[in-house]
Amino acid sequence: MSVRIEQALKKMLQGSVAVISCDMLADSISGGSAWLILDSREAAEFEISHLPAAKWVGYNDFCMLKVSEVPKNVNVVVYCSIGVRSEKIAEKLIASGFSNVRNLYGGIFAWANDYKSLVKQYQVPTLAVHGYDHHWAKLLDQHVHCIHTK
Repeated sequence: MSVRIEQALKKMLQGSVAVISCDMLADSISGGSAWLILDSREAAEFEISHLPAAKWVGYNDFCMLKVSEVPKNVNVVVYCSIGVRSEKIAEKLIASGFSNVRNLYGGIFAWANDYKSLVKQYQVPTLAVHGYDHHWAKLLDQHVHCIHTK
């Protein structure tokens, strides 16, 4: 993971939710473990790209109804750009009784920087990532096709 993302996370994460690294999540998925992957970014960010099989739940738009049909004991990983918004959504899931929730450490930026698979609509592969804004986009490596709308 990039030093810049590490530094940002040390300043911004509360440490209120257990984390999972990109490598650990990718290895777990490839090993056959089932994960409910929740994207807590804005809809415009999700439309550019997301982790394969991710479900968009949003951040400002989030409500527990979006996961009301999900068993509380399922493995859940929540992510956003680097892990700050997802930590807040994960806190809400835990408070409502979900027992195995993780925050993706470094979020989609770390995932993309590690050359892991990203998809857009209909699970079509892509190299694009929504950089949120000019400030946050600096955390993406050169090989990532950065798009931002702010």
